[in-house]
Amino acid sequence: MTREEMYQSIYTHDTIYIPPHEETSGPLEVALGCSWHRCAFCDFARDEFRLTPLEQVERSLQVLAALQPEQTRLFLLGENPFCMDTDRLLAIAALVRRHMPRVEALAMYARADDVLRKTDGELKALRAAGVRALHIGVESGCDPILLHCDKGVTAAQTVEALGRLDRAGIDYFVTVIPGLGGREWSRLNAVETARMLNRTHPKNIWCLKLHLYPGTPLYRDAQAGHFTQMEPWEVLAEERLMLTELSVTDCLFEDTTVLDQYTLRGMLPDQKGQLLTAMDLLLQASGAG
Repeated sequence: MTREEMYQSIYTHDTIYIPPHEETSGPLEVALGCSWHRCAFCDFARDEFRLTPLEQVERSLQVLAALQPEQTRLFLLGENPFCMDTDRLLAIAALVRRHMPRVEALAMYARADDVLRKTDGELKALRAAGVRALHIGVESGCDPILLHCDKGVTAAQTVEALGRLDRAGIDYFVTVIPGLGGREWSRLNAVETARMLNRTHPKNIWCLKLHLYPGTPLYRDAQAGHFTQMEPWEVLAEERLMLTELSVTDCLFEDTTVLDQYTLRGMLPDQKGQLLTAMDLLLQASGAG
């Protein structure tokens, strides 16, 4: 069996979704789909949710160990595998130690309410077992937008969840979606999202481009005239306002889809001024400034 065939044998789909900051991590499939699957903007919401049997996880680990024997970090695949109960996550961590003893850190996608369903003791046990980072789509800090998009959590619940991760010693990387409130809620989305993030300590804030996927509730809202999608320069202006209001520290801020063609990246707070200057120049070049 070739290396390509070995990789194909342990993944359900041809495309693997993994955050940019985990691109050197070994991908281990432990779940498929999202346990919530209701977010109005999400194209993955239609995917069936299921957990990978532990026997299959172990077989995948044996293959991955042969393919990446020096790997020290694994990313557990699935839209939010942290929804699994603690015993199951600890069982997966034990399998990792058995078959890939060099692995020191586990990371995965999570929802804020996945964190809230676990006790502080469970979070600390998971940290001790190797869970070092969670990638969480917070999307917005504006409760009306979160409600309209059926996110299933409030801004206050997100702050609570991230605070509990701080206390457990688990790092978190968050994504936000400028423009998620449309033109009508643009300013509020920027200010309220910054206000929420200022109460947390993310290692990274990644601004995602809003796509209106056909068949999603948000797409239907736009078609019916109930949601006004913003132009790229308007999204950048909203993002600039959010950045102006941010006071987080030791955090990488980035957007890889600025005006659909540029990447902005800088550490906060040290490079905040440079980021704002770059945004101003791009806004002026786009005719908005």
